[in-house]
Amino acid sequence: MNQSNEAGESMNTSKWMDLRIRFRHILFAIIGLIVLVAVATAGFMALENLKFFDAFYLTIISLMTVGYGDIVPETEAGQKFALLLIPLGVAFVTYAMGAVASYFIEHQLSVKVWNKRMEHAIKHLEDHIVVCGLGRVGRQVYEQLKEEDVPVIYIHDSEEEMVEHLAEGTLRIVGSPLQENILKEANVAKARGLIATLPSDSDNVFITIKAKALNEKIEVVARAENAGSEEVLLRAGASRVINPSTIGGRELVSSVLRPEGTDLVNLLIHTKEKKQSLEEVSLEEACTYIGKSLKESAIRNEMGVTVLAIRRGEELISNPSSDEVLKKEDVLIIYGEKDTSEAFKKKCKG
Repeated sequence: MNQSNEAGESMNTSKWMDLRIRFRHILFAIIGLIVLVAVATAGFMALENLKFFDAFYLTIISLMTVGYGDIVPETEAGQKFALLLIPLGVAFVTYAMGAVASYFIEHQLSVKVWNKRMEHAIKHLEDHIVVCGLGRVGRQVYEQLKEEDVPVIYIHDSEEEMVEHLAEGTLRIVGSPLQENILKEANVAKARGLIATLPSDSDNVFITIKAKALNEKIEVVARAENAGSEEVLLRAGASRVINPSTIGGRELVSSVLRPEGTDLVNLLIHTKEKKQSLEEVSLEEACTYIGKSLKESAIRNEMGVTVLAIRRGEELISNPSSDEVLKKEDVLIIYGEKDTSEAFKKKCKG
């Protein structure tokens, strides 16, 4: 489980425990008052020989201590019953009012505490992903990232929409991602990636520039609605630019012409079971595989993962031969069991 999920679930559990305790107090007070009113009404009906409404009326004014008017206890038994009822009623009403007041006060305090815990979790987060925007595309990004074991922070300017679309405990910041202080609050300086999903291309350009200024190594993937904006976003520092319409068109054509191939690719990338995964691994300087061929490294036999392709600078070597020699800063596209893929990643770091 990733760091953000652990922090979010911990805060969520604590919050719900507090809510359950407060709810039990209010429920007890309400049930107690109902029982007290019912017993007192029945008592006045029996002792004072009153009709239901008159007995109920006498009960309420006794409990509220507003003073008797046209209806008063006339028998000695009724007066003794009223003497017992009044302090008992005052105690229950006071308890009920205190429980309700406590609920609202503690709710406000719990919100503040929960926000403080979230701020603390975000402040200490590293190697995470920042998602800017929770519109139509942003919500799809959220649905996909839920299946990934990676810490994520969401930035959106509408708290109501975040409450509606994000699960409890999800790390979030209410504010505009166009503001530099909001990006700093999301700890962009230590993030591994940022996804800009705003519908305005100019806004995504601005976010990209700000993010790269805070963290020059951050991977920025930006949404572009207009084809002409793609080059601008790349110049601004985006690593990749995604046009939803273009991607959708390609997917439609591929699904018609190469349905089985399209299903296979989607299965490799988007499978929810995550028993196997498609990953990319960068060979760092200390990696023992550098300078060895794929055959010599015996990656498949020893680590249980298959190297599907190698990204070397601008060149993509697909289906590399066993004689292909691995070099520093090569990015390997691998496929295998999730556990073995993670073990391979660690080994590639040296």
